Amino acid sequence: MGKSLSERIAAKALKKKLPLSHGDQNQNRAVFLLLRQEIKQALDDGWPMRSIWEILHEEGKVTFGYDSFRRYTKHLILLPPSKNQKQLEHPVTPTRTVKSKTDETPQIPGFTFNPSPKKEDLI
Repeated sequence: MGKSLSERIAAKALKKKLPLSHGDQNQNRAVFLLLRQEIKQALDDGWPMRSIWEILHEEGKVTFGYDSFRRYTKHLILLPPSKNQKQLEHPVTPTRTVKSKTDETPQIPGFTFNPSPKKEDLI
């Protein structure tokens, strides 16, 4: 079977000449996405993020800095799906809750301050 859609998009982004402001960022993201499974496997094996970046940088696979690598790793590998994605995957029907009057203010046993004392309580 051929390349996945994600791999094809990344390859196109690498070939495409974009303006400098967006081109470098898009190319860096494309490179990271191509290496994502390899990076995820190394993280799962217990290797520190810094060591992974250093090897990839030395091999010339990534040319961007460590801070960008950390940001891509955080957003594309480590973070769970956003709330919107979770809601789409698992739709939940809202339920209505009814509060009883006794639940309004729970009484905590112990000392209660009374600003106007009773004369019988004073010595």
